[in-house]
Amino acid sequence: MTADDLVVPEGSEDNFAREWLETNGLGGWASSTVSGAHTRRYHGLLVVATCPPVGRVVLLSRLDETLILPTRRVELSCSIFPGVIHPRGDQWL
Repeated sequence: MTADDLVVPEGSEDNFAREWLETNGLGGWASSTVSGAHTRRYHGLLVVATCPPVGRVVLLSRLDETLILPTRRVELSCSIFPGVIHPRGDQWL
């Protein structure tokens, strides 16, 4: 699945299309979309190279954040499944 395959609510397309990338110079990186939903198989928050330039391992794929308030819970994370995006943490961006 790519960002082009997603059916997202109008006005939130940029949250899924825009990506960020941080590298460490040793063959590892962290990358995802602005929404936090992974749209590529190479997205991950902690990807290391065990034997650069190959042998990459995802040590931390993602985090699911939840804000717990006295009267409710607010899901801040965002996940993409076939036909649905849940939870919709991107709506808070």
